[in-house]
Amino acid sequence: MTDRDALKDAACRAIDAQAATLFDISNRMHAEVELSFEEVKAQAWQCRALRDAGLAVEEGLGSLKTAFRATTTASKPGPRIAFLCEYDGLPVYGQSCGHNVVAAAGVGAAIGYAAVVGTVGGTGLALGTPGEEGGGGKNILHREGFFDGIDAMMLVYPGMDNIAHSRTVGATRVQVGYFGKAAHAAARPELGVNALDALLLALNGIGALRQQLPSDVRVHWIITKGGTLPQVIPDHVTAVLTVRANNAATLATVIPRIDACLAGAAQMTGAKLERTWNDRPGRELLSNAALAGRYDANMRALGLATRPRDELSGAWSGDTGNVSWFVPTIQPQMAMTARDVPPHSHEFHAASIGPAAEACILASAKAMAMTAIDLAVDPGLLAAVREEFATSNRAG
Repeated sequence: MTDRDALKDAACRAIDAQAATLFDISNRMHAEVELSFEEVKAQAWQCRALRDAGLAVEEGLGSLKTAFRATTTASKPGPRIAFLCEYDGLPVYGQSCGHNVVAAAGVGAAIGYAAVVGTVGGTGLALGTPGEEGGGGKNILHREGFFDGIDAMMLVYPGMDNIAHSRTVGATRVQVGYFGKAAHAAARPELGVNALDALLLALNGIGALRQQLPSDVRVHWIITKGGTLPQVIPDHVTAVLTVRANNAATLATVIPRIDACLAGAAQMTGAKLERTWNDRPGRELLSNAALAGRYDANMRALGLATRPRDELSGAWSGDTGNVSWFVPTIQPQMAMTARDVPPHSHEFHAASIGPAAEACILASAKAMAMTAIDLAVDPGLLAAVREEFATSNRAG
């Protein structure tokens, strides 16, 4: 066994020693789901475990009271490596993105790395990033400087496969409102202007447009207000649409085409359109291939079968995307569910607890800690990560 292997073994043993604590964190988050920026209990459970493991913990970062940072620093220099934790859930669908697993794995990785950081040097930290499900907590933390000085960071998402060089796509959102004129729907409908008709025409137009959009583009929506009473011509309706694409350039070409459908429906019906597009569309994940390659090797060392990234499926988005263009990042997937269990479903929530979820937590924590050790002891790897990151940013 090499010195590096011994360090990795020590980190893995430290994670195994905390398995019951990590599973308890995950199970509690699953049982008591908290929504974006309300994750008071989840924050407390993670911070307690990290503090008990000897890390210095700050609860509340900047304007985000449910964020946290737990730090362990060696006396000798080395890279500053962050393990990210997400812990909010979705209304109705609970932990259907597996953030309870994400959080427990991040806490475990930080504890495992803390066991060896005195030998490898530098700093390891767990960074609690609330509000991923639509809140953009990482974007807020980035604007407030909490990602400054980090050399590399990682987090793991549970899914169907073990994919180190995973991806997310860029995304933006538009809030839509149509304003018409109310009238009695039976007695004098000709005196009304039907805002719901305008919205339905717009959505049907976008549905037809989908066939002519690039294959990586996704457009989806909900109607948040469809009227008041069926006997009244709807005079105000609202909707939210999300548009996603593999990269910012494609997203920029698609947005005007979607907007044209919205505007055309208003013109056809005489309704007034008000819409607000996000000022800053979310960018796709800039996954660092050099770092992902080492993570893949560590997964295989743990006995896991891996596969390459898939450029067509797995088109989700997240607030890691934007910050990955400022800090070298990976966001691997780790197998947890059967292939017929879709994320953001009741079935995925159910799969986020139990033996498969626990195995995913331990494997994810170990692979992250092992990859951090590689970064700390291998100057060539750290240099390659930095060079790739700089080159990708110049190209992007």
